[in-house]
This record gives sequence, C-alpha cells and structure tokens, in this order.
Amino acid sequence: MSEVSWLTPNQVMEFEGISRMEVYRRMQPGDVRFLVSKEREDGKPGRLINPRSMTPAAQERWRQSVLRRAVKPTTERAQLSLLPDTKLDGQIEALSLSRSERDVAWRRYRVVELCLNHNWKAEGYPSKGKFMKDLAERHQTSTRSIERWILAWKQRENLLDLVADRPGPAPGTGTLLDADMRAHLIKCWTIQKLKIVQCYRSLVNYLEAKQNSAGCRVDYFYQIPSRTTCERFIRSLSEVDHAARQGADALKAACGHIDRTYRDVPSLGRVDTDEWIVDVFSYDPKHVSKVGRYYLLTFLDERARYPLVWSLVEHPNEQDEIDLLCRLIREFGVPGLINSDRGRFRGRTFGGRFLNRDRAEMYQERDGILDRLSIGRNSPGQEHNPRGNRLERFHLELANWARTMPGWCGNDTKQKRMTDADARVALHKTWVRTGQGEAPLLSRDQLLECINKFMTDFRQLPSEGNDMDGFAPEAVFHRSAPAGGFRRISDEELAWKTAAHFDVKIAKGGIIQLRDGKRYSDPQLLLIQGENREVVRLRHDHQQISVLPSAKGEEVIIAQRRTRVGADDPDELARAIALQQRIRKMTGAMVKPLDYEPGAAFLEEATKPQAPKASEAINPDEFIAAQDSPEPPKYPDFPEISSMEWQWRHKPRGMGFADLED
Repeated sequence: MSEVSWLTPNQVMEFEGISRMEVYRRMQPGDVRFLVSKEREDGKPGRLINPRSMTPAAQERWRQSVLRRAVKPTTERAQLSLLPDTKLDGQIEALSLSRSERDVAWRRYRVVELCLNHNWKAEGYPSKGKFMKDLAERHQTSTRSIERWILAWKQRENLLDLVADRPGPAPGTGTLLDADMRAHLIKCWTIQKLKIVQCYRSLVNYLEAKQNSAGCRVDYFYQIPSRTTCERFIRSLSEVDHAARQGADALKAACGHIDRTYRDVPSLGRVDTDEWIVDVFSYDPKHVSKVGRYYLLTFLDERARYPLVWSLVEHPNEQDEIDLLCRLIREFGVPGLINSDRGRFRGRTFGGRFLNRDRAEMYQERDGILDRLSIGRNSPGQEHNPRGNRLERFHLELANWARTMPGWCGNDTKQKRMTDADARVALHKTWVRTGQGEAPLLSRDQLLECINKFMTDFRQLPSEGNDMDGFAPEAVFHRSAPAGGFRRISDEELAWKTAAHFDVKIAKGGIIQLRDGKRYSDPQLLLIQGENREVVRLRHDHQQISVLPSAKGEEVIIAQRRTRVGADDPDELARAIALQQRIRKMTGAMVKPLDYEPGAAFLEEATKPQAPKASEAINPDEFIAAQDSPEPPKYPDFPEISSMEWQWRHKPRGMGFADLED
C-alpha cells in the first residue's frame, strides 16, 4: 500500500459532490477519471479511489479534512518549542491550511515568541534591536518582517494572521505605496534632501536589496512603483515636510514659531519655576548611608534669566513650595506672574482655574495663596512648552555643569553608562562601613554650596540670549526694574496671606480639632458649637487659630491651643477640674464631663441679641483679679448686662478647658 490514503466511494461522493451512481460510472474499466484499487487497508474486499485523481476542488476539500484530523508529531512539537498552552495547540490543529502554510505559521510564531519573552537579555545581547537583527539573519528574513509578525500577533493572537502577512499594500485596495515605501521617500526628500529622480532611484535600490537579502519567494515579490507615482506622492507632502527640507528656520516658520521679545516685561513681572532632578548622586549628612538624587526647585526671572531663589529638597512638596515663595517675596518682592506647569504651585492651596461648575468648590479653589497675593498664573497653552519657558534652557546649563561634579550620573540610563556613578556609590558604601579616607560623594550640604557658587557665577556671566544685549543677568535684572520699584508687603501680611485655611465643625464644648490632631478652644466658641466655620492658622505659629466670622458684623475669635494636663501632677489636674466645674455651673447644670448642654434659660438670655463679638471680651487677667466681685465692672463702651451674663462673657481664655484625654 502506498503512502497515499485511498478513499472510499462514500468519501469521494462527499468531496466531489456527486451521486453514488456517478462515482461507480467513473470507476468502470476504461474510464481514466478515477484511479481505482481493489485492495483495502482493513483487508476487506472492495474498491478504493486515489484522491490525486479527483478534481482540484475536491482535492482541496480532502486536504482540509486531513489537516483538521491531523496531529503534530511529538518530536516536531518539541523541536519547535511550541507547547506553551493547550489553547494554541487547538488553534494549530484547527487551521485550514496546507502543510507548508502550517510550517510557516509554526516558524513565525517561534520567532515572535522569542521577541516577546525578552530572551535577548538572557542571551547576552546589549539591545533588542541587535537581537532581532541576528534573529532575522538566522531565519533568512528582515527585521521589518519580524516587526510585522509581532504587530499582527499582538492585535488578535491568531496564527492565521502570521500566515496571511504579506509585505506591501493589500491586494485590491488600490494602494500603490505601502507605509515602508512612503517612509523611505519622506526620509530621502526631507532629511537627505535628494531630488525626485534620486528619491525614486533610492527607493528602487532599497526594494531590490530587500528582495534579494530577505530570500523572499515568488509570492512575496516587492512590486516597484512607477516614477510618476513616487513623484505624485512627494508633491502631495505637507508644508511642514517641504519646510523641513529647507532648514530649521523654514520649519519654525511653517510650524508657527513665534519670535518672542522680553523687553516689554519688567523684572519680576514673569517668574519661571520648575523642579530639576540633580544629575549627581549625593548622600544625606544625617544618614550617610542614604544615597540618592535631590530635587532643585528654582525661581528664575524670565526677563533677565536671573536665578532669584532656589532650594534643594529630597522630594518637592507643598510646604517647600510655600517656603520658597515666602523667601522670594521677602528678598525681592511680590512677582506679577508665576509661569509653571500643572505640578508646581497648583491646586486648592495656591488657587487655580475653575475645574468644575460647582459654585461652592469653584470659589474655594480660586481662594488660594496666589489669589490673596494677587499673583497671576500662566495660560494653559504655555504649560509644558520649553520654548515658552527660559527655565528649561537654564536647566540645560545646570546639566552641563553637573558633568564636572563627583558622582555625576547623567539624566538617563544611556548617560549613566558613561559615568562612574555606580562605582562611586560602591566606594561610598565601603567608606560608610570602614570610615577611612575621604567620602567619594558629596553630601547634601556640600552639593548645595556648589550650586550656590554656580548660581552666583551665573548671575555675573554675560549672556547673548534674546534681548540680553550681552549684559549679565544681574545687570539686566536691576536695569529692567519697574519705575515704582518692586511691590513689597510686610512679614505680618505675608504670614496672614500664606496661612492655612480649614473648614471645620466646632465640637461640643467649643473644641476645634484640625487634621494634624492639634486642638483649640475658647469660651466664646461655646455659643457657636455645632456650626461649620472657616479657620485660619499661621504656618509658623501653631499656638492659636483665628475663627473667621460667618456673617457681617461678627468679629474674629482667637482660640488658643489646648494644653495637656499631666497625669502625674495632681495639683494641676485638680485646679483644671475645679475651673472646668466652675464654667459648667455658669453655663448650666452639672452633667457628665464632655457631655453636657448649657442651661436653656441661660441660652435664651445669652443668645437673644446676637452672638457676642470678640471685641467685647476683656483681658483674662482682669477677670481673674475681679472674679470674686459679685457685680460687673463699669465699662463706658459696653451696655449694662446682668451679673450672670457678665461672668459668662468675661471668663478667662482657656479657663476650664484643660485637656483630660486618656
């Protein structure tokens, strides 16, 4: 029996689509349409038909049925290393392809799998590009083809896409130039600046080299387009592509590049701010084993390219930004506008654009530090625009200077390979462990001293920048100062405008607890307990807070910070409890601590006109001196009140509010 699997008449009926009588008629002696054999594989008598004698359409249907039933040999699967999962096995077995096409699918999938699993690192290749180039040479193909296979597999993970992958445009689409041809023509026209004839010749040579080097078969023939087609495509390129051929100036003009001038901007009128990750490894002097890169937060005058103030921090945060802004205002004055990206000096603390249409949140977001200081912000179109920010080019000067510093590590992995940063870090660890010799890296304080020296020298360095006229930044900064001088404010006003604002609810007992856990109280807060108020606290002074009024005519209430009473001091604890009991007697009945309500009669009498103003309270020392007096003293500016109401309104601050937490 030959290697060909002979078919029964029933199978031929199915593949040919003819009746049984027609099958037996073609099997008659002398009819050459079927090759018939009287031997059967099972030994039973009968006649079989050679499938090669059927029509081409029937042979194709027969071949597909064989492939659907076929199973790859175990040795072949092990050779191809394609046993990752059963899903792929079932997909391969269900392919309606010829044997050669199935082999192509297995081979291409093996190549794709090698590229997707990062095997180039394990095999010691320096980059994935070199690995793919070597892989293409081993399989007699091109890197461009491998990239197409990878893209086709990532889209659907279907092996049929790998078999159907063909270079060039899809048949019947009318496309004469594929993406590879168009990219080659654009490179020849815009970058190499060749003529149209030279571009066409370069494309022909490129396609012929691909055809010969890739070892493509006849069905992968690269069709060379006509010269007219290539010329029509080059003529249809955009104005930007044609301008790129003429040079950088023409490209800037085509892209709408604006020639900016800074003569109309006074000094401190526009201030750029941004952060720069210092390209130098340094260590923390408090923790010498902690090595890393610090952030440099800088304010730069845009008119004079003058570095105003700067700070070196581990991680930029809101408090560092506020401290640097206060330092800028104290040393130079209030800037007119701050030019920053979305990350710096944004958000509810500093104020910003309307981020939603809710009026309550809208006005709350607008009421920030920059709004209270009347400092503007840059427009949205200038964010993330290096051409509109001189500080980006100043960071380039800093990056070039950092190359001369010990511990320079570059700004990316490619530059880091050029440095000895890793070796210095290893030496630093040895120095920390042994303590012998000098430190191979700079400390944070030493790095800041070097940056301060660079800033001082840069201020005196003559500049050929736009509208600098060859003068140093310091000279331009003082010459371009506004006629009336810089706008300045006092330290008290600056502290108030940069204070932190909180929206809190006054708890029972007139206690206010902020987010950091600090608690404040005042006797006047008893009358407004349960209400929501806006509270202001200075950033450098946490001993007291200001409770802002909620209606016109009310005054600000100053609440002092509650001090904790020590559990080991019985005298102080007894005195605090006695004062607290006295206050409760004044306000109403004696109830459980921290769970009481003032007397109804007293509340009705005390709250009848309006809530008392802060200006009506006398000094606590005066109250302590006259607390034994049954009658209230006479004040010309205050109306006459009862003894009980006088004792309530003029009790000492903090009296009876000792913190008795566990």
